[in-house]
Amino acid sequence: MLAKPLVFVDVDTQADFLEVTGALYVNGSHEILDNLARLTRFAREQGIPILATACSHASDDPELARLPAHCLTGTPGQRRVAATEWPGGMVIGAGDQYDGSIAPHLTIQKREFDVFSHPEADRVVASYNVAGPTFVVYGVATDYCVRAAALGLLERGCKVALVVDAVRAIDRDHEADVLAEFVHRGGLLTLTDVVCGG
Repeated sequence: MLAKPLVFVDVDTQADFLEVTGALYVNGSHEILDNLARLTRFAREQGIPILATACSHASDDPELARLPAHCLTGTPGQRRVAATEWPGGMVIGAGDQYDGSIAPHLTIQKREFDVFSHPEADRVVASYNVAGPTFVVYGVATDYCVRAAALGLLERGCKVALVVDAVRAIDRDHEADVLAEFVHRGGLLTLTDVVCGG
């Protein structure tokens, strides 16, 4: 088990990425659903806050000129999958301001793959980082949104662990390079069993 305090960072565990019928399904991501559910359940049981990210696109977002339309705001594909859903969680939309509160589950909605493109992301992370926790990162896709979140946290002086059996890359051949870069920059690799105590 990792030393406490912990903050879980659930990156884009949304239907369009994790369900085989999704608009931008990450190949093999259904294989991590059990671990995602286990991490979410463990957070609830242990009172570990979850800082989540979620794509919330408008049809004219520049990202959609390069990728298939996905996670359009208000569509079924934008919702979190059952394994990680958290009814009643706090949501900071694309134009919303952060009020400084630490919620059991807080979602930052973003219109670009990097969560730090949201103008309130730095304030949110600073609030959650007060006790010097380890930010435990998981979700999809390793080579895009997960990479941006994990490296962005490291760049902001956070302690970061990445759960390697709870992530999936779009380019599986490139995933090892992303993990090596993360470790080279000071991150820790871990497993769901370690995070949840076996």
